[in-house]
Amino acid sequence: MEGITIYCYRNAHHSLFGEGIDVYYTPFLSIYKQHSIKKRDMREILPEHNSDRGIRIIPQIMANEADEIIWALNDLHLRGYDEINLNMGCPVGTVVSKHKGSGMLEVPDRLYELFSRVFDDKITSEVKFSVKTRLGLNDPHEFEQILPVLNKFPFSEVIIHPRVRTQMYKGVPDMELFEWAYENSTNPVGYNGNIFKPEDFNRITEKFPNLYEVMIGRGLVANPALAREISAGDGITLEELKGFIEKLESSYKEEIHADESIMHKMKEIWFYVGGLLVKDDGSDAESYIHKIRTSKNISEYRNAVRSVYKNCRIKEQ
Repeated sequence: MEGITIYCYRNAHHSLFGEGIDVYYTPFLSIYKQHSIKKRDMREILPEHNSDRGIRIIPQIMANEADEIIWALNDLHLRGYDEINLNMGCPVGTVVSKHKGSGMLEVPDRLYELFSRVFDDKITSEVKFSVKTRLGLNDPHEFEQILPVLNKFPFSEVIIHPRVRTQMYKGVPDMELFEWAYENSTNPVGYNGNIFKPEDFNRITEKFPNLYEVMIGRGLVANPALAREISAGDGITLEELKGFIEKLESSYKEEIHADESIMHKMKEIWFYVGGLLVKDDGSDAESYIHKIRTSKNISEYRNAVRSVYKNCRIKEQ
């Protein structure tokens, strides 16, 4: 998740809640037409931020031209990565307007031309190349024209988020179209979308037992211990949440030097993890989380966080 799960977040999460996680994907790396990676994005793939810490990483790239993709595959392979993922699912307007992310799904014939050039290059025999996609821009049945194109190429995996771009992250994933894709894909299929509880994971994997992987995004940010719970481990405790928040603040200082900027980043985290909490009497804890999100300075933020730890507990699952 861009802006949240940067390497600082991954390192903090891996050190405390790595159980059950096989691999972390980077936020998308923007590839420039002049064949370079945006300077800010380079932090995500540096060895000292990943491999030196025992974390397996798959870089995810954002590009819509064959030469850009081929260059990125070669560059990242030289940096030691053996698998790269292409983002064809991002629904953000500024991305789609550039015909990137889910904007790439508008013309399936162009996808054929694009991937024909990419897979003609020898680099695709040296690295695994996967895609993450949505079902289309406006109508999930658009995927009935997109999947046959993807089937013509030997992707290492096709990860499907069964929503269309216009849904953003709202509404119900179209599991009927996902089932069709699962049954008709010639490439391994991964699933992404609305995994917030172990029951969600179990329901998906029981219905689709041959999934290559399950990718979890917002659900893992909302509950850092979700993968552990899925692996039949314990749920998160208040002390663990407190320790994670403290470690996360410390980790962000590696990249962000202004305390107020870190505070704003942490407010985003609390927006997600606040759902784990209730007041000590079992009632809704939103009033305490609201004080964190509306803090105007560091002092107010610290006081609001201390108040949460003093007056709230993890809700019973």
